[in-house]
Amino acid sequence: MKILHVYKDFDPPVRGGMERHIAVSCRYQRQWADVEALTCSRTLRTRSSERDGTRVLEVGEWGRFQSAPISPLFPWYLRKCRADVVVVHVPNPTAELGYLMARPRGTLIVRYHSDVVRQASAMRLYRPFQMHFLRKAATIMPTSENYVASSPMLNELADRCTVVPLGIVPEEFESPDPANVRQLREAYGGEFVLFAGRHRYYKGLEYLVRAAPRIRGAVVIAGDGPERDHCTALAAKLGVEVHFPGELPQQDLVDHLHACSVFAFPSVARSEAFGIAILEAHACGKPVVATRLGTGVEFANLDGQTGLNVAPGDPEALAEAVNRLLAHPDERRRLGEFARNRVFTEFRSEMVARREFELYGAAHEQSMRSD
Repeated sequence: MKILHVYKDFDPPVRGGMERHIAVSCRYQRQWADVEALTCSRTLRTRSSERDGTRVLEVGEWGRFQSAPISPLFPWYLRKCRADVVVVHVPNPTAELGYLMARPRGTLIVRYHSDVVRQASAMRLYRPFQMHFLRKAATIMPTSENYVASSPMLNELADRCTVVPLGIVPEEFESPDPANVRQLREAYGGEFVLFAGRHRYYKGLEYLVRAAPRIRGAVVIAGDGPERDHCTALAAKLGVEVHFPGELPQQDLVDHLHACSVFAFPSVARSEAFGIAILEAHACGKPVVATRLGTGVEFANLDGQTGLNVAPGDPEALAEAVNRLLAHPDERRRLGEFARNRVFTEFRSEMVARREFELYGAAHEQSMRSD
């Protein structure tokens, strides 16, 4: 079976939860099928490359509008890529419209990561096109039951949905450098609270900065992105010391996760549909303070079992939950141990990739019989 994964970017070079999930899915599914990916190149040039061991065709683009690549040739390349199964990761207007124009052969699978949230005004015009696209899918795979229940798009298509959570490779987080872990704790003055990830609007990092004066420990916000300058300026305005070490290489990320006492995940919008970073912290035995968004975040971080969940956009509630865990090391250990065991038994990427692959095969066989 030949499988084509379709999204706007791939990891590497773009680091993000969706991009990483696609790359890892491709890596494992290459054991059982011929797997390729189709993305955009972030340049005018179309090129073929190998990313994380997967063949990726990167189609030239003119730029991006509201995060969507403007790529006139994308439908042509999509039709040209012959595959038994076409897996389109959404939200992805470039691929969704491209699919409707190109009508490529192959069974359509939609991996539904998130609703369109920020572009609400544009969504009023775009919704009929996306709904038309989704109705063509043999199977839609959301990442949690929570998201199916709360999504206005998926509510109408629940009979087509099969939930498959996201996953990580937990072994990638098992080997910290003990010397560096000690140095990090010394550098940050002992116990510290960590966020690590892309600095996007929906991550709610402003509220972590606003909570920092009340948190009884250092606050470290690692990573990079469009909200970083705003957060550093806000910290300076509030006169609070917040550490911004930038984007961390994998080993430094592992060391930071093992060195921290609590991981903070203060997202504020439904664009945060799951939370891969939560699983990464759990793999290191760390409890997470996250937010109640009505999405898969509350499935990834079980309140009272793997961490605590608070109201979004509330710095006081965020600080109170963090301080509770900082003050009770036994509770931290209990939550962290349960969280780590859960990741290893329920969220291994190879298990997730295998489940996806089995659903692809079943959907493809069904579509072949229907034809």
